[in-house]
Amino acid sequence: MLILSDKNVQEILYGLSRKEWAHLLQIFSQFMTEYSAEPSKVFQPSRARITTSLGHNSLFMPASNTLVTGIKSMTIPGDGSSINGSVSICKPTGELEGLLNARELTAFRTSLAANIIFSRRMWDGAENIVIFGAGKQAEWHLRIALLIGPAAGTIGKVTIVNRSQSALDKFEQGVFADLRPKYPTVVFESIVKTGNPGHEEQIKSALQDAAVVFACTPSVEPLFPYSYLQNSEKKKFSEVDKATILSGKLLCVDSKEECMVEAGELIMGNVSQESLTEIGALLPLDDDDERVQILKHENVVFKCVGMGIMDVAIGTGVLELAKKKHIGVELSDF
Repeated sequence: MLILSDKNVQEILYGLSRKEWAHLLQIFSQFMTEYSAEPSKVFQPSRARITTSLGHNSLFMPASNTLVTGIKSMTIPGDGSSINGSVSICKPTGELEGLLNARELTAFRTSLAANIIFSRRMWDGAENIVIFGAGKQAEWHLRIALLIGPAAGTIGKVTIVNRSQSALDKFEQGVFADLRPKYPTVVFESIVKTGNPGHEEQIKSALQDAAVVFACTPSVEPLFPYSYLQNSEKKKFSEVDKATILSGKLLCVDSKEECMVEAGELIMGNVSQESLTEIGALLPLDDDDERVQILKHENVVFKCVGMGIMDVAIGTGVLELAKKKHIGVELSDF
């Protein structure tokens, strides 16, 4: 059995080569396609939740594609401290193959789910991305978007929107500082909300000029009104909140069943399960399918609630790479 700490997982993910990226994408796509196309092969129970008397919330997400079985557990401390969790990967017989810290994996797999369909997007010239949030989700959405998408066109400007300046400063010093030399033609900028009386106009202007919007915050309120998008002539790929989700000509989700239970925007919008399209159903389609043409050129909204099968998929891929690179702690007598 191999144990991978958070530092080990980061070493692998931040050091991925093009070939390794392709391998992870292949594994993730296979798991998601199987989830949508072969329900008898993939087992994905709804997540279980425990809230203790101390106010700590723990989530348990088991999943299996028959050949690999695993479970992700995450605890959100009631005192506001950092989220903790792990992903276990087992053989079909139950033999534990790996135990991975889940902190980096969670942000990575959610961002990959959004970008794996964004990578099929097409536009002319350079277009702009707006990202709400300045945490790990925002970082990985940005890193993966720059690496694997779009299929045609380029990214001209990236705007990060966040409530606090301190988080933006950290993002600037860490992520932007790392990406600028790698992508010299891309403009990186930010908009802070707190203490900035002009932030609404700045956000509106950025959204009007954006082709892609990623919402990477746990906000329970709309991040912006739909009116900020209405006058734009650009066709957008978005992860959004509330009524804006109804603007998509194609509504993509990671799981129809789970989104109808957990996605408040869809539930409050009275969206039917039949009107949703799972990314696992989109991935095998070719250009002759109408949904692929919408995905490439029209307004698309993607909602991801996160599933254990996604963690098991990425955990499996990362574990394979760790073994090849001799990263982590091996226990031979577990």
